[in-house]
Amino acid sequence: MKVNFLNFSDPKDYQYFLITGGELVLKQDAISSLSDHLKNNGFYEKVTIHQDELDKMQEIVSKNMGGSLFQENLILHIRHSSGKFPEKIKSILEEGNIFQSSNIALIVESSIEKIPASGAWIKNFDAYGLIINCNRLKIIEEKMWLKRQLSFLPKDLLPIFGGSIFQNNEANLLGQKNEVALLKLLFLSKDGINETKTDHIIFGSGISAFELEDLLINRDFKKALATINFMRDHDRQNSAPIIWIIAKVINACLESLKASNKKSALINSGVWSSKISNYLNFVKQADSKVFLSLNEEILTIDLINKGLMKAETWEQIERVILRLQDATALQH
Repeated sequence: MKVNFLNFSDPKDYQYFLITGGELVLKQDAISSLSDHLKNNGFYEKVTIHQDELDKMQEIVSKNMGGSLFQENLILHIRHSSGKFPEKIKSILEEGNIFQSSNIALIVESSIEKIPASGAWIKNFDAYGLIINCNRLKIIEEKMWLKRQLSFLPKDLLPIFGGSIFQNNEANLLGQKNEVALLKLLFLSKDGINETKTDHIIFGSGISAFELEDLLINRDFKKALATINFMRDHDRQNSAPIIWIIAKVINACLESLKASNKKSALINSGVWSSKISNYLNFVKQADSKVFLSLNEEILTIDLINKGLMKAETWEQIERVILRLQDATALQH
C-alpha cells in the first residue's frame, strides 16, 4: 500500500515499511513514529545497516528468520542514502521470504524519489507492506504540516506564531521544526511565553542558547566545547536545546552556501540581522557538501537523543562541533 506522508498517521498492523523521498525531516518523523509503533508491538531490538554495509544484510535476515524461544523480535533498519536502489536490497525483497517472518520488522529508508511502477520487489512491498512517500511538500502541504506541529498552541496564537515561522522558513522544514521545538520548550514551561523569553533559554553553564550560537559563529570553539562538557557533567538530560542550536547554525550555513544571495538565504533561515555578517564570515571558505554532511549528522544525533539509534549523544555532539571547526577553518 502506498501513502503520502501527510496521509500517514496509523501504521495499523503493518510491520514492513519503505520510506522514500528526499525530505529528511519527514523521513526522520516517519522513522520515529514507526519505531515507536513497532516497539509497542514487541520489537525491542534494532539493527541499522547503512549503504556500505549491505553485505551483512543477508546474514542478519537468515539468522533471525526462524526466530527462537529466547530471541527478541528484531527491527531491521536499512538505509539507502544515494544512487539507484541497490540490487542487494532488491534481491531480498524479490525473494519474499522476509515478508513471511513474524519476528522481523523491516524499515527500508531510501533516497529514491520516484517509486518504480514494476518489479517483483516493489510489488511484494506494495502487497505486504506500507510505502510512505516523503518527497518535498507543496506550499499548501507544508502549511498543513506546520499546523500539525503547532497543535499545542491555543487557536488564537496559531496564526501569529505559525505565520512568522512559515515566513522565515518557507521550504525549509528543518528550520520550521527547530523553531517549533524552541517554541514548545518555552510555551509548555511553567512560566509560559513572553516576548523576551526566546533569548533566555539558560544552560547549566550559565550561558543562553543564543550565546552558544554566538560562540560557534565567532569560532570560539574552545568555550563552546567547554560549555558542552559542563552540560554533559552537570545536566545530561538537557541536550535537546544544544542540538537545536547546532542544527540551526548548520542549517542556516547550508542554505547560505547553496544560495546566490547569501544574505537573503540567512534572513530566510531565521538569522537575526545583527548576526548576518558573523555568519557570512563564518562560512566564507566553507564547502556546501561538508555542511550537507553535517546537516545529516545533526539529524542523526537528534535520533540518538530520542533513543531511536544506539550511540552516546554527548560524544556525537562534541564530534559535530569539532567537524564544524574544521569545516570553517580560515586558510592563511
